[in-house]
Amino acid sequence: MATVGGPDHIPGRVAAAAEAFGDAVAMQAKGAAGYVRLSHREVAERAAAAARGLTALGLKPADRAILLSENRPEWGVAYLAITAAGGTAVPLDPQLTDSEIANCARHAGAGLVITSGRFRQRLAALAGQGLPTTLVDLDGGPGALSFAALTEQGAGTPLPEIPADLPASILYTSGTTGTPKGVVLTHGNFLANAQSVLDFGLCRPDDNLLVLLPLHHSFAFMANFLVPLLSGACTTYPESLKTPDLLSCMQETGVTVLVGVPQLYAMLHRGIWEQARRRPAPARAAFRLLLAVSGRLLPLTGERAGRLLFRQIHRRFGGRLRLLASGGAKLDAALAADFRRLGFPVLEGYGLTETAPVVSFNPPEDPVLESVGRPLPDVEVRIGVPDGDGVGEILVRGPNVMPGYYRNPEATAEALRDGWLHTGDLGYLDERNYLHITGRAKEVIVLPSGKNIYPEEVEAHYLQCPYIKEICVVGAETGGGSGMATESLRALVLPDFEYLKAQRLSSAREAIRWDMENYSRRLPAYKRVTGFSLVKEPFPRTRLGKIQRHRVQELYREVLAGPPSREPAEVADDPLLSRPGSDRILQLLTERAKGRPVRLDDNLELDLGIDSLGRVELVVALEEMFGIELPDEAGSEVFTVRELLSKVLDVAEGDRAPAAARRSPWEAILTSPPDAAAQARLAAGTSGQARLVSWLVQKTCWLLFTLCCRLRVRGQERVPETGAFILASNHASYLDAFVIAAALPYRFITRLHYVGFQTFFQHPLLDWFARNVRVIAIDMDAYLARALQMAAHVLREGRGLCVFPEGARSIDGTVKPFKKGIGILALGVKVPLVPMLLEGTFDVWPRGVRWPRPARIRVTFGEPASVDELLRDPAAAGADEPERLMAALRARVAALAGPVAAEEGLA
Repeated sequence: MATVGGPDHIPGRVAAAAEAFGDAVAMQAKGAAGYVRLSHREVAERAAAAARGLTALGLKPADRAILLSENRPEWGVAYLAITAAGGTAVPLDPQLTDSEIANCARHAGAGLVITSGRFRQRLAALAGQGLPTTLVDLDGGPGALSFAALTEQGAGTPLPEIPADLPASILYTSGTTGTPKGVVLTHGNFLANAQSVLDFGLCRPDDNLLVLLPLHHSFAFMANFLVPLLSGACTTYPESLKTPDLLSCMQETGVTVLVGVPQLYAMLHRGIWEQARRRPAPARAAFRLLLAVSGRLLPLTGERAGRLLFRQIHRRFGGRLRLLASGGAKLDAALAADFRRLGFPVLEGYGLTETAPVVSFNPPEDPVLESVGRPLPDVEVRIGVPDGDGVGEILVRGPNVMPGYYRNPEATAEALRDGWLHTGDLGYLDERNYLHITGRAKEVIVLPSGKNIYPEEVEAHYLQCPYIKEICVVGAETGGGSGMATESLRALVLPDFEYLKAQRLSSAREAIRWDMENYSRRLPAYKRVTGFSLVKEPFPRTRLGKIQRHRVQELYREVLAGPPSREPAEVADDPLLSRPGSDRILQLLTERAKGRPVRLDDNLELDLGIDSLGRVELVVALEEMFGIELPDEAGSEVFTVRELLSKVLDVAEGDRAPAAARRSPWEAILTSPPDAAAQARLAAGTSGQARLVSWLVQKTCWLLFTLCCRLRVRGQERVPETGAFILASNHASYLDAFVIAAALPYRFITRLHYVGFQTFFQHPLLDWFARNVRVIAIDMDAYLARALQMAAHVLREGRGLCVFPEGARSIDGTVKPFKKGIGILALGVKVPLVPMLLEGTFDVWPRGVRWPRPARIRVTFGEPASVDELLRDPAAAGADEPERLMAALRARVAALAGPVAAEEGLA
């Protein structure tokens, strides 16, 4: 669409648009008393009146005026007033520190400040630090010139002529603690860019845009302020940015366009998918089916099929949402594809503050999800010095490009060369002239192999993991001084603690490691993250959501250096610490944390190093300390010290005398009999029905693996015929337990119990199967103690137990370190351990592969070994006896590979 004509300056063009669109609503804001609305005519009239007041106050053409306020319609009116008076607006981020605000004000040489009541006192206090003393308050109030009074005192004052090349804004982007870097943008820059956006058809007179991004930023200024005013559209300001308020506002006003950053869309996507995951299994299956159908129909119907199939989701967002516009950072293409299948078009663009700001955008009629679209009309883009893949620095030329940085000729000369803006971003243009961004030149990680890693691309891939809320990829450096080199990729990860809690997973590290290994398989080896560290706080970001990588790199070095020393919490810090018994709990936690001072908001895992096994020990110790019984799931429901204290003290009610601690926590668990329900479950595995099911399973597995995988078994005679034993195997495939069933005679199978993850047996049919084949279901987060009690009970009754001490299927088929939980069990019951190696199951059905495939399988049983014998083994290394025991057992399992391979001519 073409905008209306008018003068070549912003307020004049807005006034001309107001003549065309008159009483149509231009801005509406949700307040306590409902919506306050301004028409296009009212916006133009109020801006002109305020401009006359500013002129009467002494503001002259090219004078700078600070504009610092929260998002609200008056922000836009104030901006138009400054520029109509010929002034240059200097919009500042309210989140800047006082010193940064003063620094920018001094650099700009501003003589006037327009602010709101929320920030007036703060800015008034900075008057002696370079901030102007003339202050206009949008809300009025004592001691300041109100915006209303300003408009009254300017009546009859003429307004100056405004040339197109007059600076309209100075936007500070960086350097706020040293020499600030202010981008100068003229009226002509902004109007040229707005016209290009309008010619692209991204905004219509009947649109209603929700204002979420801060207007001081050029992207929000263009998309949520200038373009809607020039096109006759409406902008809506929500009461707050809380999700309920946003959804309510969208439903009440019928928002049609959402302008946001990738973080916003990732949050919305996570909410939709989490809601789907909480539905019953048939509803989840229907959701997946409808997504697949909508995806197939996209080439034929566009997003119309998704709008029809997912009407309920659309109603949640107001029912009129037709476009999601994304900018500010790279958008994950898979996320955008999901939104398209739901019926929401997602269009990504690219720009910089220096280009006022939009350079390219995906055309609504022909979007390419992995790109940032085509250059806008009148904007030229070329790639400087492309490499073999066509990737090089993105250069931009056009009427939207800034004339330079304010009072910074060196930076201007560096950025503007040979008539082109050198963006510092890397990318390429495809054969259809769509621009693809690969990263920032200064953020590229170069590996010793010469491979270039673009962090945002890798991060977008791993963000598909539901347990990860934020991730930042960094280069792991080796060497020192000038010899520093990046050897591999590491990551800092902020877990999604709320999601983990909803899934009853207390071990964030293990859950994230498992998923990251799975996602790593889908990347080339050089792009895989080889290790990660967990953090508790969100990463520092710009207001548009870009990670401030230089600050994260500092954070990474701090994480490697270890936690800083600190003082313990004092009783006065929180009423919770004054409750009877809290001191004893803190003392116990301090002991578990090896003397590290404990604070209420410490995360049990991240700050104190208490893992799943440690939680079990902690729960048992607390039960004996207070003479209480905590629910089985208590360990998985608490993540912080504060939550733990509240849970325990609420149960203890502060009036129970502590019981004498007679036993270690593990002794208490392993010597206590399982509850009646657990014993009944174990007894079911010895019934006639269970024997029949076991016979069928054993014979079927033997036939299947013998015919399809040429199953070979060695050392079967080493498995004890009588008495209790623990059969410890490596774990590489879903098939492992079934292969073990095929490798042992039926007489062993009927007295062998397996340990398996509870999550696989939640369906009633699978639970019935697990009972009959004697699976002890284990949940590392909620019911670990109960499972260990059942395992110890089985061994005390002289039966066998099959375990996979790695705790998870190996990602590459190699034998991974053994978890010490089985070591604790073995030390408690003192039975022989039989090492066992499965070879080939990884080749048949590894992690990340949907269907099994034919391959040879070999099973080797090792010589039984006592606990004492294993602890004397030279391979027994570790911090405690369970770790040393498991290290020795793992070595014996791994050693079984050689002889078997040699026997079959494979070595």
